[in-house]
Amino acid sequence: MAVVSAFQVPGLKMWFWSFDHEPPHFHAKREAQWEVKVHFLRAPGAMIEPVWADKKPQSRLLKELAQLAEAHRLELLVEWEEIHGN
Repeated sequence: MAVVSAFQVPGLKMWFWSFDHEPPHFHAKREAQWEVKVHFLRAPGAMIEPVWADKKPQSRLLKELAQLAEAHRLELLVEWEEIHGN
């Protein structure tokens, strides 16, 4: 597991799995509440894929996460490629 370093969101853990599959994405989690995959090469409205949720994520927070991922797309792709050996 490699922590996303391109940006941070207070209260969220964000990481890449080194053994993960295409398409490029990272995971974001609010502890004991929910987890999503963020497919950062997609359009912001299509980036977020729920993994699990005990409590529904705030749409405002998910929108912010998608906007930040879009703004840091290149850095995220570089991180993905470094981790996955491309």
